[in-house]
Formats: sequence, structure tokens, C-alpha cells
Amino acid sequence: MAIAAAPSAQAEDITFAVIGPHEYELPVNFQPFNVFVQYGEFNGTSKQFDSSGHITNMPQQSLTEGLSKYVHFWTFAELPGIGFAYEVIVPEVSIGTSGGANISGFGDTLTGPAVWFKPSADSTIGFQSFFTAPIGTSQVTNHYFSNYSSIFYDYQAKAFDITGNTGAVFRTDQRGDGLVSIGEGTTFHTNLRVGLKTGTMIEPFAAIDFQTTSSSTVRATGITVPYSNSSDLALGGGLVFTLDPKINVTLRYSRSVAGINTPLTNAGYLKFVYLF
Repeated sequence: MAIAAAPSAQAEDITFAVIGPHEYELPVNFQPFNVFVQYGEFNGTSKQFDSSGHITNMPQQSLTEGLSKYVHFWTFAELPGIGFAYEVIVPEVSIGTSGGANISGFGDTLTGPAVWFKPSADSTIGFQSFFTAPIGTSQVTNHYFSNYSSIFYDYQAKAFDITGNTGAVFRTDQRGDGLVSIGEGTTFHTNLRVGLKTGTMIEPFAAIDFQTTSSSTVRATGITVPYSNSSDLALGGGLVFTLDPKINVTLRYSRSVAGINTPLTNAGYLKFVYLF
């Protein structure tokens, strides 16, 4: 399954940080089927990395978000050994601050295709590309169009499994009523999950998430927006509970270990998958 990240709104979040182990363990030569996935995240912090990478205090902020995803999977008889999927992902976002101010609403919907093949019975390589338009609730929309494109991969060994992706987020200028036109920076990211197979319904795993974003510029003047470049490296771990061949739940905690110009990631994640 492919996944996309929630919109940044006024809080930071590493792109595709919500993925779990087996995210891209995908079949080929199958009958069409559908999947519903619900992702959840709570990210609260009062610390940030400054432009030198040092940790400093900041006003308390919290980001609570959900991603409701529907995916349709299918193949073509004329293209054996290749799988296809199309996804629609609706973000639900709530941002709170220490001053008691809260904003919430639906973020910009992500939608797009994925395609993959299996170099071996135990491995998968694919490509996914998702698009957004500024159609979310006014307080949490990004105010720009964007494209999330990445290569994803999965390997299932006897004792362990690896899944992950590497890609970029490309954005148009940020525009909107009362907003200065900003040329948004480009984000590059990578996400990795390594699980330990136990032969039981519970699988522990480790997580690595990293992203870096280039500086934004004011279009009218060409001036770089101060401190608009950022990076974040977060490490974490969790458990996958396989309750049924068609149902599983993933829980994880991750925390930043390095970064610049960004709040620290201090996040708990939830993922629920139902195949039908």
C-alpha cells in the first residue's frame, strides 16, 4: 500500500512518516480488491531545532491528524507481473497551541496511482505519485498545488523484513487571499521500517524517517524567506498486531535526534488496515 503525508499546515511533520512495516509488501497477478486504511498521529512538543541544529524552547504546540485512505488494486492480463493501485487520501487535521488557540478541518486531499513489480518472490519495487490541490478547509489548506513522487521497496526475509520509500515533494507557489506569493521549497525524504519476524501475531520494528526542505522565496522580490529551509531526522520503534489475515494494527513512537529550523518530532502513530 502507498501512503502520502498529511499537509504541513502550521505544524511540521516528516513526509510519509505514517507508514508502517509491510507497507509495500504487494502482490502481482491477483484479482482486484480494495483496502481501507486509517492512520492517526499525535505530535506534541515545546522544543525546536534552530538554524545551527541546537535544541531551543518554543511555545507548546500539538498536531493531531488522521489520514483516511481508500485504495483500489488491480492488474491487467496484458501486463502480467505488474500491479496497479489508485488511492484517495483525506487528511483530518487539528493544531493546538499553548495559548489555547486551536484550528482544525480537512486538509488537501491526496490522490494518485502506484505501480510495482516483483524482482523476486520476496521483493517488491514500485513507483507512486500523488497530487494535491488547495481544496481543504481554509485554516489548514496549504494554499498550493503539490506532487508527492517516490520509489518504494519491500523485502521479506525469513527472520526480518524491510520496507521503505525515497522521494520528493514538489510545490507550486503559495497563493491566497491576503497572502504574499511565496515560491515554496522542495522536500526530499526517505522512510525505512525494519521488522523482526517472531512467528506470532506480534512483530516489533524499528523506524527511521528523514526529510530536508530547501528555502522558500518571496516571488515579488526574490528574497529568501528567513529560516525556511529545514531538516528533521527521527528514530523510533513499535509493534504490528496481525489480528486476522485481513486486519492489522500498528503502534509506534518516534522522536527527532537531529534537525534544523523545525519543531522536534515527538509523535505517536496508529495504523489500522482492513482488506475487503
